[in-house]
Amino acid sequence: MLSMVSRILDEACAKRHLPGAVLRVDREGQTVHESAHGVTRYDGPAAMTTDAWFDLASLTKILGTTPAVMLLTQCGAIDLEVGLGAYLPDLHPLLAEIPVTYFLNHTSGLADWHPFYQRIPQNLLGTIEAKDDMRRLLSRETLVAAPGTVERYSDIGMGLIGFMVEAVGGQSLPDFVAAKILAPLAIENLHFGSVAARRELTIAATEDCPWRKRIMCGEVQDENAWSAGGCLGQAGMFGTADGVVRLMEEFRLALRGQGRLFSENIIRRFMRRNELSTPVSFRYGFDSPSAQGSSTGQHMSPETFGHLGFTGVSAWCDPPRAITIVLLTNRVHPSRSNEKIRKIRPLIHNAIMEALHT
Repeated sequence: MLSMVSRILDEACAKRHLPGAVLRVDREGQTVHESAHGVTRYDGPAAMTTDAWFDLASLTKILGTTPAVMLLTQCGAIDLEVGLGAYLPDLHPLLAEIPVTYFLNHTSGLADWHPFYQRIPQNLLGTIEAKDDMRRLLSRETLVAAPGTVERYSDIGMGLIGFMVEAVGGQSLPDFVAAKILAPLAIENLHFGSVAARRELTIAATEDCPWRKRIMCGEVQDENAWSAGGCLGQAGMFGTADGVVRLMEEFRLALRGQGRLFSENIIRRFMRRNELSTPVSFRYGFDSPSAQGSSTGQHMSPETFGHLGFTGVSAWCDPPRAITIVLLTNRVHPSRSNEKIRKIRPLIHNAIMEALHT
């Protein structure tokens, strides 16, 4: 049914527009397509497999950090409308009064990203002390726009949300996600933290990093997350297409009142969009299709939710059609300068939706 989609990905890999890719498409909870293409890396190439593990980059935001906030909000431990300083008392005064929702929907006024890793002593990189330094650096950030006036995607904001989860949840973000989300849903093929030591896994390599002086494989590509021990609110999760689909399916079912972890009320609350006069796409933690030039193509409904990841990954769910599409690639291998994925994503999503006659 989706042979055209496979041809697009095979051609992309053959032309080295991508090293490799895994595509998974589910409809009404049933898999209608699963395929692997290309290789896991160019140096000592190994064929890509459907159970390959990928650096999920910013999918961490919707697979780890946001569901953790959802769970804590659902049980009454977090109030989304209060200032973030209620949970992080060491925040810069300008940040402390900004509501939690503004950090989730990227209207906090914070910058998108800074190379904080360059400000951490080299002998501390990857340690608890480095993570403490990272928290202090994020907490002292100042604003580049007035809160609530503009949508500006911010890794810094989601990093702070990750620290809020730790403060309220009483354990590290990876431990909270593992114990409270992944274990109850019996999802074993998502993991928060490095998987480099797990030799039994097929792992897609990412970039040949000039700073770390090696090809990253099973270690988080994001420099800030890596320097803080491998995990922050914006990045650090690894997993397979199956693992991503299974958590996306929990969100889809929750919207029908059939979730195992999340109530319909909480998931619908997190699906709210910003209330700005300009076109916006971010919900609470989740993204949605852009008004123009969306990576989701032309056919997915406005109710669609999901996210992209810098390493070349994406996950989207169209609830009215009960269709979930997970496309995992390692487009940053060996260099992040390869941006051909921008043209490939809409082609893939259009071809899928047309083949499924939506």
